[in-house]
Amino acid sequence: MEVVEGLHFIECPFGKTGYFTSVCALVGEKVALVDAGMPDSPTEAIFPYLKELGKEPSEVSYILLTHGHFDHCAGIQALLKVSEAKVAVHEADKPFIEDPGLIDRELHTRFPSSFPKDAKPAFEPIEVDVTLRDGDKVSLGDRELEVLHIPGHSPGSTCLIDRRRGVYISGDSVQGRGENRPLLFHSTAAYTDSMKRLSSEPMRYLLLGHPFPPFARGVLERASAETHVSESLLAVQELRDKVLNLLKSTAEPQSLSEVHEKLPGSRVSSVGCVLEDLVAEGKAEKTCVAEDYLWRSL
Repeated sequence: MEVVEGLHFIECPFGKTGYFTSVCALVGEKVALVDAGMPDSPTEAIFPYLKELGKEPSEVSYILLTHGHFDHCAGIQALLKVSEAKVAVHEADKPFIEDPGLIDRELHTRFPSSFPKDAKPAFEPIEVDVTLRDGDKVSLGDRELEVLHIPGHSPGSTCLIDRRRGVYISGDSVQGRGENRPLLFHSTAAYTDSMKRLSSEPMRYLLLGHPFPPFARGVLERASAETHVSESLLAVQELRDKVLNLLKSTAEPQSLSEVHEKLPGSRVSSVGCVLEDLVAEGKAEKTCVAEDYLWRSL
């Protein structure tokens, strides 16, 4: 669908689940994509959509990533086979693009019993051409995108903003609530700050990486966009409170899996991020036991 003139929202099937990963095509003097979906996304959705607009995949000159996770960047290989597009991502997520196994190795190091040691990378390494930072402006001919760094889901999660048209392309940066959300791999504290920052932005449209709850659609306008951000903030604050209260309920140290099991509807990585942040804030203590970690409140 065309959200505003020249900015198209493409729903790329996520397997056979009925779920989707979004890709945004910016079509004007130049053709650029925000995110690239999964390995089959180019042939299944992106290429056919561009051809309907009278554009060839070879015309794609830029691929800007909202973050470095496989379901948003694994389609890059197929795109680079037919174009000379430059790849851009925030500096904090660049390592995950160039070393796809890094995220799994880091998760295993942080939470040994909850994430496998030797997970197979989901895509091949991708060379990053342009490194983005907060406040950067990316010129796409007749359109300019501004980089807003809003970490939490990943360390380099960004929102790419077309300020003239009020469009915010957020990828997975704004997770919503319900249906096992939020899903965070980096930091709940950073995510909280990011949602507070985004809540002050003048959003006309908020474009999501998936049909996140509570609205379960990818394109949100004005009031719905503001509500989605506020609900995202409430969700992470509630999760932090629940984890801390669980730690306080017993003097015995608990493993991540033990805490997670007592919080139905939560994500194990998100609970782990809460535990790490509570330690950093001096509200909890982490100890190493038998190649794993136990956590207790202070």
